[in-house]
Amino acid sequence: MIKHVLCLVSLSVTVSTCSYAGGFSLYTEGSVSELSVFAAGSAAEAPDASIGWYNPAGLVLIKNNQALISGVGVFPRTMLTGTSTFTTTDEFIDIPPYKQSFTNLRGGRQAGVPALHFAHPLGERATFGLSVVAPFGLGSDWGRTSPVRYSATLTSLETIDLAPQMGAYLTDNLSIGLGLDIQFARVTFNAVAGSPAAMQYLQSLGYEVDATTLDSTSDNQGNSMGVGFHGGVLAFFNDKHTRVGLNYQSEVQHRFEGESILTGRLADINLTDPNTVYETHGLITNDVNLPRIVTLSGYHEVNPQWTLLGSVVYTGWSSFKATELQNVAGYSAELGIQVPLNVVSHDNYRDAWRFALGSTYAVNDRWVLRAGVGTDETPTVYAERSVRLPDTNRWAVAVGTHYEVYPSVAVDLAYVYLAGLGRSPLHKTQVLSETSSNRIDAWAKNTAQLGGVQVTWTPQD
Repeated sequence: MIKHVLCLVSLSVTVSTCSYAGGFSLYTEGSVSELSVFAAGSAAEAPDASIGWYNPAGLVLIKNNQALISGVGVFPRTMLTGTSTFTTTDEFIDIPPYKQSFTNLRGGRQAGVPALHFAHPLGERATFGLSVVAPFGLGSDWGRTSPVRYSATLTSLETIDLAPQMGAYLTDNLSIGLGLDIQFARVTFNAVAGSPAAMQYLQSLGYEVDATTLDSTSDNQGNSMGVGFHGGVLAFFNDKHTRVGLNYQSEVQHRFEGESILTGRLADINLTDPNTVYETHGLITNDVNLPRIVTLSGYHEVNPQWTLLGSVVYTGWSSFKATELQNVAGYSAELGIQVPLNVVSHDNYRDAWRFALGSTYAVNDRWVLRAGVGTDETPTVYAERSVRLPDTNRWAVAVGTHYEVYPSVAVDLAYVYLAGLGRSPLHKTQVLSETSSNRIDAWAKNTAQLGGVQVTWTPQD
């Protein structure tokens, strides 16, 4: 009987990145000055050297050498309420499902997002720039003992984008810019493998086991480097007091390679030692395309003190369809041995839109107040939304300030509050094998707070 039930054991490893908004994009976190207006006017304003990232055509507005360092703290709060149901089927045995209920289960993961920007004018008509940013990232951590552990535990994505760029005037009223993106990325996608329904059934027959007897941790990490580009145009009107900017950031393709580690009884040939480790060092994914982004921005000076800003941002998330992991360290119940497995996670993201309006007000020559509001559409679709990304549409309120401490040194501060538009429903069955599946029926409530500080140095002649 025990041997027959153990043949129903399956290994589940899922891949995704859960963040607090708009998929796992860190669009506003490219600089604190842009964060303070929720990136309203980001491709047209050019408040500092960070314009090279948002639209390199705007670098022509930076007339002096300038360098800035920016840091944003992200404090998400994701709470799940619902049930998790693990089902194992067999043609000879009626195995009851393994169910767990949870209320306000928290999985948000705090993070820091740094950025560096530099601009160097090359005469009166062109400017060179360099940006180091983290365009995508963050993650979730539901814990290795949580009710959703068979779907995901720790999931994270970290990216660093090194972007040299150039902007130049074509005419007095039109500039263009182009940048190269050299992007490094690291993913971590962990889960728990086990067979709680089968173990629960054995327990009901009097065996000294519990539902978590075979629970084993599956830790997977990979690294990749990809190359892309970004480029834009900036049109000037009304003696440059009105500007319209358009920027395009290309897809960046990654193929992650790394290692997979299975720790627990499923890593032991006899399924008895909970400390056994089985590793594979040939973990590799399919080609994963991080999305293209198109930004249209407007900038208008109402008077010398007051400026209006706006942006419409399109993100081509539909390029992110599925992730396939090859050579995952796993256990084959049919063979009774540890073997590399292939695992596929379907997401089928849709393209998404972001809208932002903002304003700046110059209190005096040294002090500027900044604020913005906006909405951010989730790329997740109802049929595929899972515990790994319980995302929903968002609204945002941003405030900030710019203060010139010295003629050569300025400080920017920003705060953003993000909240979901209602609760995010999750009703997804994840097929783990021919005999096992795990279903999550839950509601997610998402909020986040962001705070940032930036220091800008502009050497004086």
